[in-house]
Amino acid sequence: MAKGIVAKIWNISVGSGSRTAAAQISSSIEYIENPEKVGVVLDIDNANLLTNQLTYVTNDVKTMDGLYVGGRHIVDFDNATNEMMQVKEFYGKLGGRVATHGIISLDREESDPKNAGKLMLLLNDFMAELFPEHQVVYAVHTNTENLHIHFVINTVGLDGKKIHMDRSFMKKIFEPTLNKLAERYEFTPNEKWRRDVVVDKVPIAKRKILLRKLIDHAIEQTDDIESFIAYLRADGLEVNVGKHISVEMDDMTRPMRTNQLGENYTPQAIVRRLATKQDPLIWNSVGEHSHYLSKRELVNFTPTKMKKYKDMSKEEKQKALRLIRLGRNPWEERYIDNWQIQKMARELNETAYVYELVHFYSGGKDNTDIAMQEIITRREQLQEEIKAIRKSLKEYQPIISIYEEMKQYMIKAYLFDVYGKSEYVADFLKYKELARILEVSYNKSVEEVADFVADQRGQLAYAKTQVKELSAQYKDIYRFVNAGKFVDRQHVVSFMDAVGYKEAVRQAKDYKVYVNELRYITAANVDDVVIRVMTMAEIVDGKPIVVTNIEVLDKDENVVKTVSSKDMDNAAFNKELIALADEYGLKECSIHKTKIHKKSL
Repeated sequence: MAKGIVAKIWNISVGSGSRTAAAQISSSIEYIENPEKVGVVLDIDNANLLTNQLTYVTNDVKTMDGLYVGGRHIVDFDNATNEMMQVKEFYGKLGGRVATHGIISLDREESDPKNAGKLMLLLNDFMAELFPEHQVVYAVHTNTENLHIHFVINTVGLDGKKIHMDRSFMKKIFEPTLNKLAERYEFTPNEKWRRDVVVDKVPIAKRKILLRKLIDHAIEQTDDIESFIAYLRADGLEVNVGKHISVEMDDMTRPMRTNQLGENYTPQAIVRRLATKQDPLIWNSVGEHSHYLSKRELVNFTPTKMKKYKDMSKEEKQKALRLIRLGRNPWEERYIDNWQIQKMARELNETAYVYELVHFYSGGKDNTDIAMQEIITRREQLQEEIKAIRKSLKEYQPIISIYEEMKQYMIKAYLFDVYGKSEYVADFLKYKELARILEVSYNKSVEEVADFVADQRGQLAYAKTQVKELSAQYKDIYRFVNAGKFVDRQHVVSFMDAVGYKEAVRQAKDYKVYVNELRYITAANVDDVVIRVMTMAEIVDGKPIVVTNIEVLDKDENVVKTVSSKDMDNAAFNKELIALADEYGLKECSIHKTKIHKKSL
């Protein structure tokens, strides 16, 4: 048993079975309140001692055959399950993790039943500090050599927030807080939790970039896993290889597994990259089926399409096929593979990105139904092309099989033919025999077959990647529409709604989506000005905020007035918008994605 105070927690979840959230919570509470779990009745000299000790605990203490039960935000312990369920139902959070069950246990030498009161005080303070808005029921048990207390917490708080205790929370908050309270109540803290935390001097994002560069360079310089590991070690890294590959630089506080660097750095991905990097990069065209807009953090977007084979340079073909084989998206090379950073970048530009997709696939009509159907149609066309490619490969399988066998002898045959390495004469003869079969039986040269195989497989890889991209774009539009966030921009709206600042702030608050977009506003019966609106996310004090900049353009496209929300609160900015609308008569407004020239109106 570990020295000092210890703790263990686990989640109570609603699974695929028939048990409801209420049943799960009820079972846990019944367990901790079960008098049979008490091995020794709490025999305290003064019958009122425990009650006196707990005078400032939120609820009264309940005694059950030597078992002491307490809680927070619970009115009636006999009705605790219903009280917790009422909170869940109010916030509509009935699934997933419904409760957290935990145990805090004292050191054996401090497990005198007389310490039950202090242990309950410790737990109450612990909950008040870490989960002040959450309901909890707890009970002291004495059925082991270590005095311990069970607790069941409602994962949904009175404020609607849900508990999430990951490894970082346990290490940085849970354990240090419990140690602090152990010392307050004169219990032995857990020494393992008291280790000083050493912070890496290099920020984690920069550290990952450095490690990725070293690994990428090692892959470029080597051809097998043994050479790859040796190369990293020669670069000064400490490398450990087992189920995972971990790397450590001299100034790092602890090793890091390569799979923490992104999907292209798992052991399997590294082996795949080493195995495929020398494959030929010859690739033919499939049809153009997908529009792609990079999710860059810019206001002005420049759409780019998936190019046809005939429109690509040799370098572009080689780069695209290499990225596909490495599991990357050739139309959006991601140098930052950290999923959290990707997610943030995607959310920052989600709105403008989805509007661009809808605009393109609906032929400029901004109709989500048309756009989604068009994506489905293109995806079906691609599936037909994939079937045709596979059929072609199957038809020529005898030829391909001969070519694949020839590749096994190719290098050794070359060494014999050019350098006279006599030990490879058998390989040379086998290679010549297979080449003869190709020429005599199929009237094909090795070069022709090699080009054909590379071309067909390249087309297949390209088409499958397009299908994946189309599917991702469809899902982006679907989620956006399903959340009710797509608004037809052709409707006539008020100037305030046309600016969209209020909606952008709402999306940032409710969905953590920060809009980056450019729009132009025109108003009925107003021919002398156009309003240009730029909405973007800016970082202030380390946090993203919504900033909307407004420019009034005259007929010559000169800026005659500007207003920005950056240095104003919401009320002040809204007041400026009202004044602007009154000044220029901006009432019945229309929103445009592209520049409007008032001279042509």
